[in-house]
Amino acid sequence: MASVNLTPMARSQPRRKRIAQLEALVVEGDPSAATVVLFHGFGADMSDLATLADMIQAPKGTNWVFPNGHLTVPLGGHYEGRAWFPISVSELERSMAAQGQSLDWSNVVPPGLKKARQNAIALIEALKVPMDKLVLGGFSQGAMLAVDVTLHSPTPPKGLVVLSGTLVNEPEWKELAPKHRGLEFFQSHGFRDSVLGFPMAQRLEKLFKDAGWSGQLQRFEGAHEIPPEVLIQLGAYLRKRLA
Repeated sequence: MASVNLTPMARSQPRRKRIAQLEALVVEGDPSAATVVLFHGFGADMSDLATLADMIQAPKGTNWVFPNGHLTVPLGGHYEGRAWFPISVSELERSMAAQGQSLDWSNVVPPGLKKARQNAIALIEALKVPMDKLVLGGFSQGAMLAVDVTLHSPTPPKGLVVLSGTLVNEPEWKELAPKHRGLEFFQSHGFRDSVLGFPMAQRLEKLFKDAGWSGQLQRFEGAHEIPPEVLIQLGAYLRKRLA
């Protein structure tokens, strides 16, 4: 991820905690302020997004939680990463090799998604943060999980952040989305993303808007990443939602 020319916010150092069934890095701010929970992508871990707490210009006192995926995945050699549900790496590689052909999971219910959702919901409940002071989000696979948790929540969070996510389980998501009509989302995706193609991000945006949600897909001329301009836009979104 590219560096960002922003002035870091003064925050406490991340603390490793066990919250319900998951480990997490927690950056504590003001106990009365809002909390942002961000789920990492496939093969990363809870430290991958933790630097965003210093890079995003969120409201003063914002609390940050970066959960660790409950699955361990081999990355080659002696290295391991974390995940929320299994993904076929060979399927991803075939999609990346087929230029212009997006991986389509719109009619797929990823195996293990339900378990990931249950663990995420247990973490959210253990935080004891009111939903009107909670923003859920994630990158890539973590974004898919954040959307799924939001859709299955009886009460929507204050905001939803979808960074380079994609559309999965479309029939169920389309059925659930209208109950959260008016939810304001933030979505970004690289036009040259060869991992999770841009057309599927557009279909996800359409699902949100057709359900009466408020927001717009932020396109950038990049790949599967979080560039500086997205962090600036995300900071503005959080300041607006959490003012």
